Amino acid sequence: KPQTREHLLTFFWPDQDRAAAQQVLRTTLHGLRKALGSALVVEEDTLAIAPEVAVDVRVFEAQLANLTSNLQPSTPNVQHLTATLQLYRGDFLSDFVLGDAAEFDDWAFGQQEHYRRLAVRGYVTLSALHEQQGDYAAALDALDRALKFDRLQEDLQRAALRLHYLAGDRAGAIRRYESLRKLLDE
Repeated sequence: KPQTREHLLTFFWPDQDRAAAQQVLRTTLHGLRKALGSALVVEEDTLAIAPEVAVDVRVFEAQLANLTSNLQPSTPNVQHLTATLQLYRGDFLSDFVLGDAAEFDDWAFGQQEHYRRLAVRGYVTLSALHEQQGDYAAALDALDRALKFDRLQEDLQRAALRLHYLAGDRAGAIRRYESLRKLLDE
């Protein structure tokens, strides 16, 4: 969404005086305009990425919102949901660091958590769709992907135990239970 120049100044250069921060912003914008062209929308007081620009997190968030909001038999489509979940390739801005920018770090961490929660919700929805189709192995795989974000999500662990049972995999259910018990003990 559009950000004001003032917000960017205080966000990225909180320790610099206003004149110095404005100069750094102008220089940065010059480079960004050259690199991004019309993808960067610069107004008098705001900056934004053009709405028509395909940004993976925008696509991920919008498609997951549409696909996970309703579990009607025709919607969401398993293939579409799988393709959307493939957009999540790791934590948001995980390799991007700004020195001495605690506010940026806090914001980035919040965004990472937000997208992780969306991915978990997407995988849970995908698991439910596979279960509806009787594909318990694929449903378990989707739950396992969701559990990679946090192995201690007991509701997902219970759902995985139930899927092992539905698939007739008693030994798998016992192994998962023992693994969870050990994890909780630790």
